Amino acid sequence: MSEPAVVESVTKRYGALVAVDNVSLSVNRGEVYSLVGANGAGKSTLLRMMVGLTDPDAGKVLICGEDLAHRLPSTKRHFGYLPEDLILYDRLTGREYLDLVAGLKDADPQAIDEQAEFFELREVQNKLVGGYSHGMRKKLGLAAAFIGGADLLILDEPLNGLDVAMMRKLRLRLEEVKEANRSVLVSSHVMSFVERISDRVGMMRGGRLVAEGSPASLRASSGLADSSFEDVFFALAG
Repeated sequence: MSEPAVVESVTKRYGALVAVDNVSLSVNRGEVYSLVGANGAGKSTLLRMMVGLTDPDAGKVLICGEDLAHRLPSTKRHFGYLPEDLILYDRLTGREYLDLVAGLKDADPQAIDEQAEFFELREVQNKLVGGYSHGMRKKLGLAAAFIGGADLLILDEPLNGLDVAMMRKLRLRLEEVKEANRSVLVSSHVMSFVERISDRVGMMRGGRLVAEGSPASLRASSGLADSSFEDVFFALAG
């Protein structure tokens, strides 16, 4: 069975700026892989290439063994994606938006009710998305990403806008995804969350992957056994 995601020597340039510089990584089946780095480190650009929104200038991305460059409709059904800059259809209700996503994914309509219930959207699902708060919009985006039971969830800054209770619910849900032998690739600035949820962490700086390993191994290599994981990040990639 192919790994959910393999990135091979991917580079992306914008003029003189090298946003992602020869990065290779893989996400194993049944693991949570976290991508961390300062703003401008290249994380979101890399994730956009991994979902086909941006084409790499060099290298390739494989999703469940399929080359993303071939743009096969089946490839995108392997993953669910939450972008950091979430754009929704403000003139649709929350329910209409989830119906649209479920139709595109050929998902069981029952999945809509399950995700709306989990992400606490039942009471607002018939309201226009344009009237949603930031937190409600984030929960709608997460519900859409989870619909369809994808092999790989790619979540860019999923905690922004969530309250503490929903952060905890999301963490427990990601653990369930992993136990089901599905995989998660998450980018987050919340280092305590990253350390707790991750099997492996990739640290980016200046478009490059500068450190990678389990949270424990990264702690060991930093020599900061008793410090916060935020301090570990700054020691290795800050």
